[in-house]
Amino acid sequence: MEHINLDLLPADGNRMLEEASAGNLVIARAKNDFLYVLEFDETLHMFSHTVGAPGGGQKQFPKDEKSTAIVRKIADLADAVYKAEFDKHMNLYSVMATAEQAVLEMFPGDDRSSDGIVDFSVPESE
Repeated sequence: MEHINLDLLPADGNRMLEEASAGNLVIARAKNDFLYVLEFDETLHMFSHTVGAPGGGQKQFPKDEKSTAIVRKIADLADAVYKAEFDKHMNLYSVMATAEQAVLEMFPGDDRSSDGIVDFSVPESE
């Protein structure tokens, strides 16, 4: 069974980097703009998407002092930060789309005390 666990994080740049280094997808939201951060092969991969837009953007940076400073700054600018833990064999773009939809529906952002952990289960395909 495939899983995506979504959790609200503190807006802390160091925590964002730790979660990305652990293989989790870190999601920063500023109004209707989403930025996804993922690390693999000592490279930070950043994907951007605006709600309702047909496409998005992608950039890659070596994990160095300059790019980690960018991630730390993102934490300061975000309205909310989340992490998505997912089965690594899942399609990354599907994970991002599912996580974004979940954030929009389940984490309104105006009452952080009511936000909690969300666990999605996708039925196994036969």
